[in-house]
Amino acid sequence: MERTPWAQQLLGLRRAQELSLGDGVTVGIVDTGVDAGAAGLKGRSAGDGKRDCVGHGTFAAGIVAGGRRDGVGLVGVAPRARVFGVRATTAEGSTDADAIAAGVDAAVRGGSDVVLVSVAYGASSKRLRAAVAAAVKKDVVVVAPAAGGPQSSAAAYPAALPGVVGVAAVGVDGGPYPTGRKALSSPPDLVAPGDRVVGAGPGGGHFVGGGDAVAAAFVAGTAALVRAHDPSLSARAVVERLRATAVRADGTVPDPLAGYGLVDPAEAVSGIAVDEPSPGAVARAGANDSYRVPERPRVMSGRTAWVVAGGAAFLAVIAVALGVVVPRGRARGWRAGGLG
Repeated sequence: MERTPWAQQLLGLRRAQELSLGDGVTVGIVDTGVDAGAAGLKGRSAGDGKRDCVGHGTFAAGIVAGGRRDGVGLVGVAPRARVFGVRATTAEGSTDADAIAAGVDAAVRGGSDVVLVSVAYGASSKRLRAAVAAAVKKDVVVVAPAAGGPQSSAAAYPAALPGVVGVAAVGVDGGPYPTGRKALSSPPDLVAPGDRVVGAGPGGGHFVGGGDAVAAAFVAGTAALVRAHDPSLSARAVVERLRATAVRADGTVPDPLAGYGLVDPAEAVSGIAVDEPSPGAVARAGANDSYRVPERPRVMSGRTAWVVAGGAAFLAVIAVALGVVVPRGRARGWRAGGLG
């Protein structure tokens, strides 16, 4: 598969990767485990979840940090970042709040600078609240899917907890994914591609996945790019930069469906440090963590904020229609994103 997938085009990853590739950053993947031998991850994957019978965690890890391969257009957001895989599910993929909490704790102990919890649960627990609070206190960026399933409008955890970056999905048609999704009680922080996304899986081959968990992987990868490019930024400052540089619709933010807008990796990485935040930036305490964004329009009207690159979405539809994306996983009856 030599063509660049639509999601990478939409997010302008090539431009972002001219500035940062994620060197020196470790991203914890709390999910079904990560196949350490998966294409694009060999030599950069560690952790206690080195096998992945379900495939969900490996798929997420590939989106975050899959390396470049000759003749393959598919590449992760931060292709030189390291991955620390943690299994927080049973062999069949089920989980609960305490299992996720244990996974977050393990990822932090493993030295993760960013933790992607790419599984979600419909309730919290004392242990999960404590695990997230401890991760935030230790200056770790925690990212998770905003909803627990493709048709769910209920809050998902840990995304609904303070300090966690909740992410919702955008589809190839330029609107919220899935179509007709309802607003959550707590708006997401950001949106990212989560429809017909191509990625790697255990055992080789290409898989297709979707949902908020897939979208969250793009945001976690972007956080890794930012942390690698400017290691002096605190986790809180990284989160505020992601929000402030997102491409958003005009009107009040956070939007019930889009939050602060579509994550923009290149703009997030290229924020320029200054003494005071620029007008429109999301302010935070501490002048050392302030920044401004290179001058260019940051606000788009209505639904076009969901389709920064409408041509990319069109190409994605054509690619799927022509069979450019041929996931081996479909033949096995597996599709990523089944856990949310």
